[in-house]
Amino acid sequence: MASAVFGPATFCAVTGGSRGLGRSIAVLLAGRLGQGSRLVLTGRSLQGLQETKRQVEEKSPNQLEVKLLTGDLEDSAAHAAHFCDIFADAQQGTFKNALMINNAATLGDGTKKASEHSDPQILTKYYAANLTSVITLTSKFMKVFPSTSVRRTVVNITSDSAINPLVNHSLYCSGKAARNMFFKVMAEEDPDVRVLSYSPGPLDTDMLHTVRSCGNKGVEDLLTSMESSGMILSPADSAEHLLNLLEKDTFLSGDFLDIFNFKY
Repeated sequence: MASAVFGPATFCAVTGGSRGLGRSIAVLLAGRLGQGSRLVLTGRSLQGLQETKRQVEEKSPNQLEVKLLTGDLEDSAAHAAHFCDIFADAQQGTFKNALMINNAATLGDGTKKASEHSDPQILTKYYAANLTSVITLTSKFMKVFPSTSVRRTVVNITSDSAINPLVNHSLYCSGKAARNMFFKVMAEEDPDVRVLSYSPGPLDTDMLHTVRSCGNKGVEDLLTSMESSGMILSPADSAEHLLNLLEKDTFLSGDFLDIFNFKY
């Protein structure tokens, strides 16, 4: 029996698909998306996206259409054109399922305390990439797929840093917290859309290595302790957990769940 979430003719867009968790999600989706599906991958690195596409096509037993788009989400003036490209030719009736995975994120300056963020231009660019783009992209998704005849699912890749403060990462923490609340409200307002905020856990990625080298001993010690306890996970393992959550479809819309099945 075909999956209700990943069955035939699914439109799926994954932001931040050029590496890490985004790549793992894309590659694992390749084995689940049915005939007539389209997978749109966005990211900053064309080379990285091309490698993801190679892995997707190697994995997929179907004739899956894969589309690649590069763009700089810090430039809010370019959002509209970029988002139009993501949904180009996604006419009504073409797809039975629509899945939007908001994965792209940046850390921001990990050398500054919260009280030291004084440059409004830097703040504008950070939140444009990590908050504004997510809100406006989701709005575009809802306009392209307005009908309840299309099964719609929106995923927000979040972090427990939305709840637990991480020293020197006030921008990252506040951006994730704002995203979580935005999607909780959306779930209340649009009960016919499945909404999930998923925290993938501490992953062995470039982002984690950047956090570890922020210069704060407390953060470094915490990550070292987590690593020795086996809590640093592979992106593939976390991506598999996310797709299983979506497949089972037992979560309450608007939930904030993590890899360890903890509900915030």
